[in-house]
Amino acid sequence: MEDRKVALVKILSEVENILPLLVTLCPFAAALFVPAVYKISRRALNWIPFITMLVTAGLVLSMAPGIFVGEEYTYLGLHVTAFGYLMGIVTIIVGLAVTAYSTHYVRSRDIAEPWRSRFYMLMLVFMGGILGTIFSTNLAIIFLFFEVSTIVSIVLVSFEKAKFGTAFEAGYKFYMLSGLGAMFTIISITLFYAASGTLELTDISRSLLTLSPKSTRLLDYGFVCAIVGLGLKAGLVPFHAWLPDAHAEAPTPISAILSGVVVKTGAYVLFLIFFASYGAISLGKIVPILYFLAILSMLFGAFMALAQTDIKRLLAYSTISQMGYIVLGLSYGSSLGAEGSLLHILNHSIFKVALFLCAGNLILQLRTRDIKMMGGLAKRMPLTAFSFIVASLAMAGLPPFNGFWSKLLVYYAGIEQGQFVPTAFAIFASCLTLAYMVRATHTIFFGELSPRHADINEKIDWSTIPPLALSILCIIIGILPEVGLIIVRAAAQALVALI
Repeated sequence: MEDRKVALVKILSEVENILPLLVTLCPFAAALFVPAVYKISRRALNWIPFITMLVTAGLVLSMAPGIFVGEEYTYLGLHVTAFGYLMGIVTIIVGLAVTAYSTHYVRSRDIAEPWRSRFYMLMLVFMGGILGTIFSTNLAIIFLFFEVSTIVSIVLVSFEKAKFGTAFEAGYKFYMLSGLGAMFTIISITLFYAASGTLELTDISRSLLTLSPKSTRLLDYGFVCAIVGLGLKAGLVPFHAWLPDAHAEAPTPISAILSGVVVKTGAYVLFLIFFASYGAISLGKIVPILYFLAILSMLFGAFMALAQTDIKRLLAYSTISQMGYIVLGLSYGSSLGAEGSLLHILNHSIFKVALFLCAGNLILQLRTRDIKMMGGLAKRMPLTAFSFIVASLAMAGLPPFNGFWSKLLVYYAGIEQGQFVPTAFAIFASCLTLAYMVRATHTIFFGELSPRHADINEKIDWSTIPPLALSILCIIIGILPEVGLIIVRAAAQALVALI
């Protein structure tokens, strides 16, 4: 009996050790089985992505007990830290919502075989690439997985109009700019390796103790290249040109993933590098660049969103603006700033995915993205209206919704660091956010209902459940912010500990 117990403990220990690999491979493996499932059952095919994300969620959650007591999971080059684990939680939340929504979306868009199978396969590979990126601290592995997800996302952006139209143009622009970003990222990785002799970010901080002035300059140049390459992935101004077109033209589930996860992954890698090299780069020169990009992104994104009538472009520009808050808080290099920014990563993924899915419902029902063609839809689409209003107020940072707490922490972090000007700009950008979201909400859901939309009826199905669940989560975290902070605090401590 004792031998069996020892053997069982050993097996469980081995399974625990390979969890990072299992989590990363799960979506890739599921993608391989999509064609076989289609031959067995077309109905089952629609649920493959969602079931895959459920299994992946179970694997990710099984790491929680270890992560919250300070353990890290390492296997075959994959390395799950508390920071990476937070990004894993974000990816799982977004993945579950988006894959559940996709079961309705592909039917409503009449996506026929073999394109439906290809869509699901690409989506799963996309999610696998993201998980591989965030569950690693090795720059080479990060780059490999990030490029896999980027290449697949380029195809998905132009999926519905692969040959002609604006979707192809958006995909091509994304392709060209992603290639440019990849080039700068490779240069950055090369310079970091030349300066520190390692590609493992958690080891770089230890190697910095004996750096020569020449190596310090290499790190400075490397981090500037990282700002360009990864700032492009994160959609920061002025590297944002791909984002409005890609978000607007992509299928709604892909728009949600791009905004909810992909741009955050760019910021994840950038600030993993930033905190790992914090003691060696020229902070007096580098940090002001980050402040400037954050403020520029917040204001430019907000003003551009204010001018939009296309609902998906409005949400795309708002993503640029919200990324400014994330970059600003992390740029402070403090525990409070890290907590605020990481909580905003979680919160933004929740309310922005809800908004994109609501936009998808509107587009499917009305066959237009122009908010001027909408109006009075609150009575015809009450579930979508509720989800949209809650998520809009959360993004504007109003209590009692989740966005209020993350923005408040970023404001406090700025005041703590004596950065009153960036804080003032951040508050002003929130006022602009409230203005354009109130305008959009009023135009879409209130006022006079067009006779063309009088026969629209909404019901509880897989188009309304995901955004509704996300909006309720906005309220729960807003009322009980400790729910979010419990997840975020360990990640913030792990990030600051790299300094």
